Amino acid sequence: MNRFRRETLLACGLVLLLFLIGTMAASATENGNVLRLGLQSDKFTQMNAFVLPWGNGAVFGMTHIPLATFKPDLDTAPCLAEKWEVSSDGKSITFHLVKNATWHDGKPVTAEDVAFSFEYWKKIDKSDARGNWYGSYLDHAKVIDNNSVELVFNESVAAVTLASQIPITYVIPQHVWKGVEKPKEYNGADALIGCGPFIFEKFDNDAQIAYLKANPNYFAGKPAVDAIEWHYYRSLDTLLLALEKGEIDAKADYYQPVSGIYAADLVKADNVDLIIVPDIGVPLHLVFGFKQYPTNTTSFRQAVSYAIDYQALLEMIAAGYGEIPGKGYNSPALPGFDTDLPKLEYNTTKAKDLLNSSGFIDKDGDGLRESPDGSKLRIPITPDTKPQYVRAAEVISQNLRKIGLDVYVESLSSDALKKKLWTDRDYYMAVRYSTPYANLAGDTAAEYYVDLPGMFGTCKDAKITGIVNEAIRSKDIDALSKSRRAIQEYAAEEQPIIALIWGDAIYPVRTDRWVGWTPMYGYGPVNYWSWFSLKPK
Repeated sequence: MNRFRRETLLACGLVLLLFLIGTMAASATENGNVLRLGLQSDKFTQMNAFVLPWGNGAVFGMTHIPLATFKPDLDTAPCLAEKWEVSSDGKSITFHLVKNATWHDGKPVTAEDVAFSFEYWKKIDKSDARGNWYGSYLDHAKVIDNNSVELVFNESVAAVTLASQIPITYVIPQHVWKGVEKPKEYNGADALIGCGPFIFEKFDNDAQIAYLKANPNYFAGKPAVDAIEWHYYRSLDTLLLALEKGEIDAKADYYQPVSGIYAADLVKADNVDLIIVPDIGVPLHLVFGFKQYPTNTTSFRQAVSYAIDYQALLEMIAAGYGEIPGKGYNSPALPGFDTDLPKLEYNTTKAKDLLNSSGFIDKDGDGLRESPDGSKLRIPITPDTKPQYVRAAEVISQNLRKIGLDVYVESLSSDALKKKLWTDRDYYMAVRYSTPYANLAGDTAAEYYVDLPGMFGTCKDAKITGIVNEAIRSKDIDALSKSRRAIQEYAAEEQPIIALIWGDAIYPVRTDRWVGWTPMYGYGPVNYWSWFSLKPK
């Protein structure tokens, strides 16, 4: 090989090497610091702001944001609104917007967008808690000027709305949604345009991964995270295995802390840390339906309360991470917690005595009790579809059969469950949970058992509806705490709902790629504040 040819080949090789290095560097620069998150509770079906998991966007603060957001301690902080005023009569809130917010397509965020958003929320399916609330209490949204909007309510609910509803209600662009009559069916390419810190890029349907990039024009500054990969996993076991293997950095599900049964293994894994936060929510509860007999009778509910082996539930479902709850339902972390109320008690003798004195007696000797009129009792208990709720329902059903009640676990599809719990509301007993948001709303999870506008319960008792009405119209924290204590006293006596487990919320994260998570009460480390506090390790 002659000298000229050798030098030519060497030069070409050097050029190729420099090109490859440059390409790799450009790729690394383009991708930057990628945060990989795991999702298990809701499969990706549509790239649409109103369809789960995107519908939980306000708490995560990814593509969409609210006017005011939750602080890590669940107090309220400015977000798209820089400040606000609540009227003296508690019937309106005036929000003043930041002046440099833009939608992901470059158009400015306007007061008209905000007013449109809340009027739009009023028309959303009432099975959505936000749509139910605004449809019940928001009279209208009014544009004051280019940067100010007033929300006017038909009741004095402004303070509670600000503390609970506003931080989970994200704003949407009017120019995208104005002509969309069925929001959850919309498949336009612009259905994920928001004004949040991350921009939706693409979705890999085969891999079930959504890709987001940092918004360089975000009004509060570019996030510390350059890109997010959001992976869906079919089971929690698969997700946690991916976390242990380092394929993802954290779990990003709306209020889905990891049960204590997984914690023992996770603490042994390399480069995995458990972030434990106070939980204002209740991870497992039993709620009674009041449309059906006998769950609409106090003595029957009290008997059920004594029949449940809470310690067994705590060990089986939470591996001992937590404690036996009090009769007042409330988490001890919620402001207004009543320390004087007693703990729940497992006492089958008291359970049987209550049933006997109420006329529920085994009259035919088959080991199962009949109603006082002699008719057969066969009562379904309806759990949420997740394994921990099904297992808890099985344990409770076994407990109740020990005191002579013919109870069985009713297995329903997600759609059938939604219809039964939220539309028809014809359940006897349901095993679910309450989020921090539900308990912050001033009703102490009463929305699950009280039948009032904006709520999903079936109890019409004038005593509790009166107390809850006072709570949601509270004008300050002292008045709200007083009402919360009254609600706890009612729950302890009448037991329309029973907290099955109390405990801190557990969230695992990788420690080898990212540091600086900002934990949020109940919801964990994946939240709006972490996008700006995280640092690559």
